Amino acid sequence: MRVLVVRLDGIGDAAVCAPLVAGLRAAGHAVGMALTTRNAGLYAPGVLIAEHVLERIPWPAHGSTPASTARAKDEIAAMRYDVALIASEEPEAFALAAPIPRRIGFTTGWARPFKTLWVRARTTARVARSQRIGGEAAHEVEVLYRLGRGLVEPERPTTDAARLRSLFVATAPPRERGPVLLQAGPKWAAIGVPDEALRSAVMRLQPAGLLVVAAPGDAASAERALGVPVATFARLADWVAALDGARAVVTVDTGAAHVAGMLGTPVVDVFPDARFGDQVRRWWPWASSSRMLRASVVAGGTGAALVEAVQDGF
Repeated sequence: MRVLVVRLDGIGDAAVCAPLVAGLRAAGHAVGMALTTRNAGLYAPGVLIAEHVLERIPWPAHGSTPASTARAKDEIAAMRYDVALIASEEPEAFALAAPIPRRIGFTTGWARPFKTLWVRARTTARVARSQRIGGEAAHEVEVLYRLGRGLVEPERPTTDAARLRSLFVATAPPRERGPVLLQAGPKWAAIGVPDEALRSAVMRLQPAGLLVVAAPGDAASAERALGVPVATFARLADWVAALDGARAVVTVDTGAAHVAGMLGTPVVDVFPDARFGDQVRRWWPWASSSRMLRASVVAGGTGAALVEAVQDGF
């Protein structure tokens, strides 16, 4: 069958769909995805039969531009999908799937009764999930995999990093891994890690080889905060290649952690203190070795915890 996965969110959200995509492909299905300009191009050429890309309207507005939405709807109709797996909860995700005969989406049951009734009216089958952090002891990968129940092989999502890596990178694995990669950006400060703590870690990691990267819009502020050059990538595929070739990835819980986790690259992943255990259970890097740290530990030790985690290895 032809299966459309709708994931209108960020890079990490698209990355954690990888075991679902792998399971669908293993069962012989052809998979397309509805994505946004933020996460389109994440998967390697040839993995998906089509990408239907929506251009998001800048925050705080919601939804996508009318032109990109109309184009995506026309493309989806032309593909004649048999099943839609709606992994996003936004109304436009359900609208994109509307013409497809089988439509499977998430519901939170009577915890949100009006939303549940709304979803029931727009789907042919539903999968239960909890929106509350800590509401269930499941990784996001496992939750997403439920959407494909009866369509995927095997019954549980794969943790084979080599198999998952092939969905993102078409080349052979690097013979030798390069420098440690640190993903910079405003989320470090947002979870309570001050610039001086991160800057201290950067200075201590540099002698052994360090590449600091950031999204193009964050690079200038990251260079000012850390006092070192910051690399950016014009293409998502080039950023994925850098993660793939790194000795380890140091990051807050964001897209870099989830992509590296699918590539098999070791990850030092920093989470906020609030609901630390629940956040880790839901979002730890899926298929790679990893070390999870509290933001307060990183901040309180002037970044020493990051350095020790990398030096201790995995």
